[in-house]
Amino acid sequence: MIKKIVTIPDKILRMKSRRIGFIDDSIKNLAQDMIDTTLDWDHDSEFGAALAAIQVGEPLKLTVVRNSFDSGKDKTFTTLINPEVVKSSTEMVTDIEGCLSVPGIYGRVKRHLKVKVKALDQDGNEVRLTLEGFPARVLQHEIDHMKGIIFLDYVKDSKNLLNIDEDGKLSPITNNDKVVLP
Repeated sequence: MIKKIVTIPDKILRMKSRRIGFIDDSIKNLAQDMIDTTLDWDHDSEFGAALAAIQVGEPLKLTVVRNSFDSGKDKTFTTLINPEVVKSSTEMVTDIEGCLSVPGIYGRVKRHLKVKVKALDQDGNEVRLTLEGFPARVLQHEIDHMKGIIFLDYVKDSKNLLNIDEDGKLSPITNNDKVVLP
């Protein structure tokens, strides 16, 4: 079932998510609903890389992450339950991020280049991932959601904010653009 994506300035995005103690059908169904919601959001110039449960109003430590970030054609996802970064590189990289909960606004965000993440899959098996580059960025972004943090919290200078036009091109936000930041 497609769910409504919670967007700023909704206060639920600032809630801390609860750890999932037992994986039952309700958790598996929620993960499938999140996948369906992300796929429904996809459009010509953009596709959703991942979605945290808090973004559909469920404060649970659950995220679904697209298996390929090369294009929106790959419609498969991995479900991660109770994900946490257990190690991160000292090397930081700044790149552009967007978020389904922050429509039309992008920002330059500094994150760890590499992370090690541990989580459970939807069958309760432990998963350990070593990620670098964009996949590492995506998981850090989703885990931040579970802590009530959104990517805009890292954008200290409005010069690092961007918007997207109908053709999918990013451009700096000007003073004429109306931006509502939480």
